Amino acid sequence: MKILQVNCVYRKGSTGKIVNDIHTELQLRKIDSVVCYGRGDRMNEQNVYKFCSEIEANFSHFFANLGGLQYASAPFATWHLERIIIKEQPDIVHLHCINGFCVNIYRLLRFLAKRKIKTVVTHHAEFFYTCNCGYSLYCKKWMTNDGCHSCHDLQGATGSRTIDNTHRSWKLMREAFASFDEDKLHFTAVSPWVVGRSMMSDVLKKYPCTCVMNGVDTSVFHYVEDAMSGLQDKFPIGYKYYILHVTAFFSTDEKSLKGGRYIVQMARMMPERLFVVVASEVRETNNLPSNILLWGRANGQKELAALYSAAKATVIVSERETFSMVTAESLCCGTPVVGFKAGGPESIALPKYTKFVEYGEVEQLCQSLQNVLANEWNKEGIAYESKNCYAREVMTEGYINVYKKLINNDK
Repeated sequence: MKILQVNCVYRKGSTGKIVNDIHTELQLRKIDSVVCYGRGDRMNEQNVYKFCSEIEANFSHFFANLGGLQYASAPFATWHLERIIIKEQPDIVHLHCINGFCVNIYRLLRFLAKRKIKTVVTHHAEFFYTCNCGYSLYCKKWMTNDGCHSCHDLQGATGSRTIDNTHRSWKLMREAFASFDEDKLHFTAVSPWVVGRSMMSDVLKKYPCTCVMNGVDTSVFHYVEDAMSGLQDKFPIGYKYYILHVTAFFSTDEKSLKGGRYIVQMARMMPERLFVVVASEVRETNNLPSNILLWGRANGQKELAALYSAAKATVIVSERETFSMVTAESLCCGTPVVGFKAGGPESIALPKYTKFVEYGEVEQLCQSLQNVLANEWNKEGIAYESKNCYAREVMTEGYINVYKKLINNDK
């Protein structure tokens, strides 16, 4: 069996790390594995190809924003990727997040369908079934027979300020997927919530969709006893413990989907508690309460695992998530999670160690957090149970089962 994965990035970002984890696990199991990616630095690795130049990707981004059609760009990169697929002759092509202006998605899908190459498509975000935006939030136009049109968030969904090509994009995606034989295409989704969403799509509902949750590297993300001892000197004096918030982007802006403003509200409502914010990027954080500590970016995954392990609880406040790597990582480190219902997180979490309330209900969230803080948790027990659910080996086994099922369709 030979698997060729395609993603916009490799080894960085959430999907880039997942692709690397699958690639590594497949090789450990003596399964031929190839990775193709479009954006970022060129990797000098065997069986790893970068198929798009940054110059072409930047041009593609510009013209996509200009014309409001995000997924029809990068002709040279698409041709290059097709040539790699022809050369490698994989049994399965596995498409991940390819929405980085590095490939013409419609053309690639038609190419795979025409050559009858068995294809797995993973929903890490929502764009494969909305055919436009990565997160549709409360819009339901993509669920109808007419599909997307007259977008109420045109720039946010397509990058264009003036040209609404959302219906054209919806039709192109529908036609591209419809060109597949039913036994040649299988979808996977990273959470039960996403499986349910994808089945509402008129574009995809005739194809099977299996939940394969994202995997965590539990050799790194596990309970670290006495983790606080290595971090103690970085915390202000006067707090017995802290509450952790991990996010890619922290902002107090009202429009931020990551919900940083709610952490500020919680800190003001619970002044006796210390909130530690670990974020890759921080913006618009004037007048923060004194009990919020902006940690910045974690100094590697081991430090992040130590921060999870030492925390009393982890809080998530995003408006929408298809999965929640923060939830999985925190539980693997033995720390319970509270947060807003955001789709994916509550559908993948272990109920015994998590609590979710309706989005925006800050008082309920604070009460749930107080209840968690009042308990004495067996962190080693949480970590052990979580490993059996979220380990990357479990994820890879799930994908291998999908690959085998698709290959066996011919038998």
